[in-house]
Amino acid sequence: MTMGDRTVDVLIAGTGAAGLTAAVTARRAGLDVLVVEKEAVFGGTTATSGGVLWVPGNHHSPAMQRATGQSDDIASARAYLVEETGNYIEPDRVEAYLDTAPRMVRFLEENSHVRFYGMDYPDYHSESAHSSIVRSIGTVDYEARELGPHLKNLKQQLPQTLFLGFAVGSGVEMIQFMKAGRSVKALGFVAKKLARHFADVLRYGEGQQVVRGRALVARLARTLFDLDVPIWLSSPVAGLTRADGRVTGAEIDTPQGRVRITARRGVVLACGGYPNDPERRAASFPAPANNHEQRNPTNPGNTGDGIRLAESVGGVFNGNVAHAAPWMPVSVLPGSTDFTGVWPHLIDRQKPGFIAVRPDGRRFGDESSAYHDLVPQMTRASEGDASAWCWLIGDAAAVKKWGIGMVRPFPIPHGEHLRSGYLKRAATLQELAAQCGIDAAALERTVATFNANAEAGVDPEFGRGGRVYDVYQGDPEHRPNTCLGPLTKGPYYAIRMEAGIIGTFAGLKTDRHARVLDGEGAPVQGLYAVGNDQANVFAGAYPGAGATIGPAMTFAYIAGRHLAGQAA
Repeated sequence: MTMGDRTVDVLIAGTGAAGLTAAVTARRAGLDVLVVEKEAVFGGTTATSGGVLWVPGNHHSPAMQRATGQSDDIASARAYLVEETGNYIEPDRVEAYLDTAPRMVRFLEENSHVRFYGMDYPDYHSESAHSSIVRSIGTVDYEARELGPHLKNLKQQLPQTLFLGFAVGSGVEMIQFMKAGRSVKALGFVAKKLARHFADVLRYGEGQQVVRGRALVARLARTLFDLDVPIWLSSPVAGLTRADGRVTGAEIDTPQGRVRITARRGVVLACGGYPNDPERRAASFPAPANNHEQRNPTNPGNTGDGIRLAESVGGVFNGNVAHAAPWMPVSVLPGSTDFTGVWPHLIDRQKPGFIAVRPDGRRFGDESSAYHDLVPQMTRASEGDASAWCWLIGDAAAVKKWGIGMVRPFPIPHGEHLRSGYLKRAATLQELAAQCGIDAAALERTVATFNANAEAGVDPEFGRGGRVYDVYQGDPEHRPNTCLGPLTKGPYYAIRMEAGIIGTFAGLKTDRHARVLDGEGAPVQGLYAVGNDQANVFAGAYPGAGATIGPAMTFAYIAGRHLAGQAA
């Protein structure tokens, strides 16, 4: 049953950073905007992300360049992206990104509650002469109470990443938490943070520090609430409407019934791509990473709705990318049924005292490489298997210091993970191999060779620790190589690490204005796609931290301006 009609200038589907940025941009241009969201909460995948953007030439960069002695300019960023994208490059869209991304950042800081800070963080392929360490920017933490009654509708952090309900913010905080079990100073820092957190819980009913991607969403949403832009929750798009070959709006299934929305200027799809559409994933991902059972920590509602909606009116799916998704090595709790049982491996594997091996007992790549690079190495090594996976192994000293997967560092107990089978433990490597089904003799040879090289601080086989990025991810207190440490102290631990994703890169074919294109390469009038609904501007490459949210927000800003007639 249709409950009635409503007319706006712009209809936006999705409440991640892309959808909300498009809404802020269009509203600041004077347009009447409505945002609809399929889920009962707003935030999308962004809310559980790091809240980092990769933006060459951003206005925070000069201060970071002075502080680090590093350089950054658009010419070098362009050269870097040419290397990254290779034959898949779309020069027109890349130029639109490089030209507009810095202006998007400044626009939001001047016209919204969004605030960023410069980061000292290496590009993922730091071996390139055109890479830099000052192109990523982070989101400043936010106070939850600033959202007022809307806080209850803000998507939560991934619960498995919290510590006693506390969300760790910056990388500096993360380092202190990791060191708390062996440093009085770090323990004091953590105790102070937790004391404030529990004081907030007692006073407000929950912690008040909103961090990372959740802070980015909260700041964008607060801006929209201030601008009287409605966000309808639990309101998926049932279908697009057209007249004379133009998308004119959509029908929305709200909790009160179906509503027909007329969008005078256009519709923006920001539905999060298709990480939880098993059929399209299986068709576009390489074997054996295309397993139907693949688990990931992304928003469960991202099931490819936006792509199907665009296809229904002539839009074209573009799978011609180097990688169909941003890859992430993950481990999964036995018996878990949803994303809360999936752990993204961002810390442990890069530290000294860890290696990754296949059942043949051999290493297959650089464990310290960027997450997007490690999974393809794992996939190639798993050819012929039903899925792409390996064993991540650490000795007692490494696991005590850094934890492993969902296992927290000392002094947090890990008995439940041993009992569930998620964590394997044995006094010797030979016994561990028997538990895991690894070739024991090969594993002992691999570890012996690795240990000898690690003592010297080198990895002749895969070059681990030979890149700035690797070194940055290691243990700054460890020498001679921050990434490499021998596995010598039993007991030894292992968990099964698998190929996972944190979104999708393949998506709708669009032009430099974020307009959806049809099979002839012409714009589908009145229809835009941003975020992971749009085929990635870097064509499936991953140049640095924030290379998903940066383009998502940039092309959302471009779409908002184009809808308002302000396109460059």
